[in-house]
Amino acid sequence: MKYINKIFLLLALVVLMTGFAGCKKLLTTESSTETSDGAVLKSATQLNMVLTSAYRKLYFNNDGADRVYAGLAGLQMYVDLGGADMLCHSNMAGNQYVSYNYDPTRTQIVGNSEAIWSMMYKIINQVNTVIDALPKADGNAEFKQQIMGQAKAIRGICYFHLIQNYQQTYIIAKNKPGVILRLSSADPSSMPRSSVEACYNQILTDLKEAKSLLAGFERPNKWTIDKNVISGQLARVYLVMNDWQNALAEATTVYNAYNVLLTRDQYRAGFDKVITNGYPEIIWAMKYTDTDNIGGSTQFNFWYNQDESYGEGFTDGPIYAFLDFFADGKYEQLFEKTEDRYQFWKRTKNASKEWSTKWAYNKYKHYGDANGAVQGNTRPEVSLMRGSEMLLIMAEAAARLGNGNGLTYLNRLQRARGVVAVTTVAAGQALLDAIYVERRKELLCEGVTGFYDLLRLQRPLIRYQETASYPEGHYTWGVSQLNGYVASASQPTGTLPSNDYRFICQIPQLEMSNNEVLTPADQNPFSGN
Repeated sequence: MKYINKIFLLLALVVLMTGFAGCKKLLTTESSTETSDGAVLKSATQLNMVLTSAYRKLYFNNDGADRVYAGLAGLQMYVDLGGADMLCHSNMAGNQYVSYNYDPTRTQIVGNSEAIWSMMYKIINQVNTVIDALPKADGNAEFKQQIMGQAKAIRGICYFHLIQNYQQTYIIAKNKPGVILRLSSADPSSMPRSSVEACYNQILTDLKEAKSLLAGFERPNKWTIDKNVISGQLARVYLVMNDWQNALAEATTVYNAYNVLLTRDQYRAGFDKVITNGYPEIIWAMKYTDTDNIGGSTQFNFWYNQDESYGEGFTDGPIYAFLDFFADGKYEQLFEKTEDRYQFWKRTKNASKEWSTKWAYNKYKHYGDANGAVQGNTRPEVSLMRGSEMLLIMAEAAARLGNGNGLTYLNRLQRARGVVAVTTVAAGQALLDAIYVERRKELLCEGVTGFYDLLRLQRPLIRYQETASYPEGHYTWGVSQLNGYVASASQPTGTLPSNDYRFICQIPQLEMSNNEVLTPADQNPFSGN
C-alpha cells in the first residue's frame, strides 16, 4: 500500500489547530493553493504545519473514523474493551461493540483490521515527509531540531501501537514478522514485514533520538510531546520488552517531574478537565475541540453514568449519553467498599432491570462546556499519560529486579488513593499480582492495561457472564464467542489464552493486495497460538 503522496502535504496546509488543547491557534496560513509543494518541503515553518497535521491525526484520526479508532483517545477504549474489566451494551452497536464481543470482524483481514493500520501509517507518512525534508529546509536550527524531535517521537509512538496490535508480544515473538518499517517518504510501496525485534529496535531508536533532540525544549502546552512524554513512552516500551532496569530509569525520570499525584477526591471527581484543573501529575493530555468532537463518540459519552435525575434516554442529559459502558462486577470487587474509596454505583430509580444491575463508574463523567445547554458541547480533556502510571511502572520494575523498592512505590499510590488495607507483601509473585491489580484499578480506559497487559504479562482473558446470582457480570455477547463458553453452566465463562491471535489484527486486505512483496504466508493467523 503506497501512503506517500501529495495529498497529505496539501492537507497539512489547510488543517489548522483551532483551539487545540485549550490553547490559541498555533499556526496560520493562506489557502493551500497559494503555496507550492516545493515551498512546503523547503520551509521549516510549513513542515511544522505538516507536523501539526500529524498531531491532529494522532489525537483525533480526523478522516471520518470514530469511536475506538478515533486517535489515541479512541484506542484507550479499544485496548480496554478487549480486556475483562469493561462491559459494552449492544444498544449502539458500532466498532466499540465489535471490539468488546470479539466478533471475527474485529481483527480479520476483511474486517476492522485496516482501521489501526491505516491510521498509524498515514501519520507515519506525514512525519516521514517532515524527517526527510527538514535537513535541507530553510529555518532556524533550533526550531528545526524541535520539529525533528517531535516527528521522530510520533513515529516511534505509532510503531509501538502497530506492533502491539499486529503481532504477539515481544518476549515470545522477537523473531516473528512484525510490521512494515517505512522510514522514508521515498520508500517503495511494496516492502516486507520486519521482525518484531527489528520493530522494537526502531521504536527505541526513534524515541531515544527524539529525547536527545528535545532535551532543552520547553513545550507550550500539555498536548505537545517533550522529553518527559518520550521518557514515559520509553518506560512503556521497556516494560513490554521486560527490560526492567531501563523501564525503572525512564519512569523514575518522569515521575520525579510529575510526582504530585491526584488526591482521592480529584480522582473521584472525574477525568474530563485534567488540563483545565491543572492537575500536576498529568504528563500528557489533549482536548476535544469544536471541530474534533468525533460526533460526541468519546469515552465520556459511552460510559453509563449520568445522574439519575436526567433520565435514561440518549438525549436526556447535557450531552449525548450512549449508555454503553459499565464496569464489570469482578472489577468492582477489586476496590474497598469504604466511603472514601468507592466510586461505583447502580441505577435504582429510573433504569430498566437490565441496566440497574450493572456498575456505573464515575471516572469518565462529563456534562459539557460551561456555555452548553441541554445537548450542549462535548469537549472533554483526555489524559494520555500520568505520574501514577510511571509510579506503577517503577513498582513493577523494582519488584522484578528485587531491589526492595517495589512495595514502597505501590504503597505510595495506594495511600494517595485512600486505600485502607495497603499491600504488605514485600516481594515475589504476590507483590507483582498486587501491582497488576492496582494497574487495573488506576488505569482503566487509559489505553495501557486491557488486552495490552494480558499480552505482555502472558495472562489469559477470563470473563464471567451475568447470572441471576451474579447480575453484575458480562453480557452474553461478551463471553459467547470466547473459548470454553457453556450457556447452561452455573457460571458461564469465556476465555482466550494469552497468545491467541484473536487479540491480534491480521494484515489488512488492501496491504496484502497492493504490496507485491507479501504472500499469503506472510499473513497472521486469525486464531490459535
